[in-house]
Amino acid sequence: MEQLSRAEKNKRKRRCWEKRIEQWRQSGLSQAEYCRQHHLKDHQLSYWKRRFEKTESAVSFVPLPVGTSALAVNNPPLILSIDNHFKVEIRPGFDGHLLRQLIVALQGLS
Repeated sequence: MEQLSRAEKNKRKRRCWEKRIEQWRQSGLSQAEYCRQHHLKDHQLSYWKRRFEKTESAVSFVPLPVGTSALAVNNPPLILSIDNHFKVEIRPGFDGHLLRQLIVALQGLS
């Protein structure tokens, strides 16, 4: 029998609920009807739906004015701490879209 770590079990559970919520949204059914037809508990679907919405909306960016002196080699990187689990060094010239994707991915792991 396959032994999974707690993190792997959580990842699988998360993927399973992501799939269920996506299927519910595509079904066109009310949440209650979808849960009845798929033998799910309505409160569980609500819980996971809120959890994913919170994760999706938790990432926001604020414009930070940066002068040319900030691009100098001697400037230290900006350190971004995510949920006290991950730290990301951000250096001048970073790709904002890639950073946003990284943050969402890291939040999904915590």
